[in-house]
Amino acid sequence: MEESIYNLIPEPVVAPQKAPMYHSKHAGTKPPPFSTFGTSGTSKPGYSNPGGLEAAPPGGHHPYQKSFATMGKVGNAIPPSNILKKGTGGGGGAGDAAGKSADAAYTPKPAVRPMPAVPTKEECRQSYKALQKPKETKNFITANAVENILAVPKRAPEQTDWLKKPGFGEVPVYLRKIKKEISDEYEYIRSMQQAQEEQAAPAGMRLLEEEERLQLIKDLKVKWGEVNVHYQQSSVLSLASLDTIGKVKRKEMYEAQLAQIEKDIEKLSKKTVYVRDDDY
Repeated sequence: MEESIYNLIPEPVVAPQKAPMYHSKHAGTKPPPFSTFGTSGTSKPGYSNPGGLEAAPPGGHHPYQKSFATMGKVGNAIPPSNILKKGTGGGGGAGDAAGKSADAAYTPKPAVRPMPAVPTKEECRQSYKALQKPKETKNFITANAVENILAVPKRAPEQTDWLKKPGFGEVPVYLRKIKKEISDEYEYIRSMQQAQEEQAAPAGMRLLEEEERLQLIKDLKVKWGEVNVHYQQSSVLSLASLDTIGKVKRKEMYEAQLAQIEKDIEKLSKKTVYVRDDDY
C-alpha cells in the first residue's frame, strides 16, 4: 500500500451483521418426548418418537427400580430447613465414650480469640498520624542566605616549593642501594676471576696484583716522559745533524728505549699479567 495523506483519514467502522436467530420447528408449549432416564441396564423396545409427540406415550418412562435411585433413601434425607447450627451438635469423642447420649444438652465452651482484634478505622488513622513526620517549617531561602553570609571564604592552596623539599637534588636511597648491589656483584665476579687465574697460573709464575700493575704502568709512563725529554733536547732529530757516529748511536738508543717502554706498558695494560715468583 503506497503512502498517501488520505490514509490518515479514519475509515468508517462497519457494524457486523448478526446471523438470524434460530427458531425450533417444534412449539415451545408442547411437552418433550419421553425420556430414557433410569433405563440403565434395561431395555424397553417398541418406543420411538422421532417426530416429537404432543404428549409422551403411555409407559414411555422407565419405572424406577429403587425408591432411592434419585436422591437417597426415603425418610433418610435431611430437609434443607433442618441444618446443623452452631452449638446444637451432640459432639463426639470422649463424651460418647463416657456414656453420654448424643441427644443430651450440649454446653459450648466460651470462645477464646487466639489473635488480637482487628483495629478499627479510627485506630488505624491515629496510628498513621503518629508515624508521620512533622512538617518542615524551615525557610530554606533565608537559611541559605544567612549561611552564605556567615561562611568563611576558602583559602587558596599554598604553592609547594619543590626546591625546598627534603632530599632535593640528591640521589634517591633506592638508587644508591641498587648501585651498591651492582658494585658488590662486580667485585665478587672480579674476585672469582682472579682466584681462577691464580689457580691457572703457570709453574713458577704468579698473577700480578691490580695495584702493583697500575703502579708499574704509572712508573713506566714517567720513565717514558724523562727519556722523551732527553730525546727532544738532543740534536739528533734531523738527518742533517747526524754528522757523527755518536749522534746516530744516541738517536738509536733513545728510540730503542722509548719503544721498549711502550711495549712494557702495552703488556701491563692487559687484565691478566703473570710475573716470575721469587719464592718458587
